[in-house]
Amino acid sequence: MDTLQHTQHGRNPRSLIVLFVVSSGLIGLLAYGTHWGIVAALSLIMVPTLVDVAFNPIATFDLNEDGIRWKNATQEAELGFHQIKSVHIATRLNVAFRITVIMHDDAKVRIPQDVLPPRTDLEAALTRHEIPIKLDRLRLI
Repeated sequence: MDTLQHTQHGRNPRSLIVLFVVSSGLIGLLAYGTHWGIVAALSLIMVPTLVDVAFNPIATFDLNEDGIRWKNATQEAELGFHQIKSVHIATRLNVAFRITVIMHDDAKVRIPQDVLPPRTDLEAALTRHEIPIKLDRLRLI
């Protein structure tokens, strides 16, 4: 069987573009005459992206013949296929998706958002490894 490997870096073009666009907007607000306190409060939305760009955390996901393994800045886990009963994929209203692994003992393990590969690749890999998938469409949380 083939493997699915995915690596996500915190410092990526999308993060840099977001920082540039938001910074430009905030500078524009200052130039327009908006009170600096309001601009300072609005600039707090950039803090998570600044942290990602500054520290460049690396998140990895690996699905191979042995099971599923992931690692990010705060957590590391490895699940064998013999432990997995099914995988639930929930699509939220903002079109993001959340993956929950249901174990044979009915324990639930949520895979962190920052390690997830593209959804179509993940679904195809799980199907190739004969892992049952349950799809939930448009959930609020």
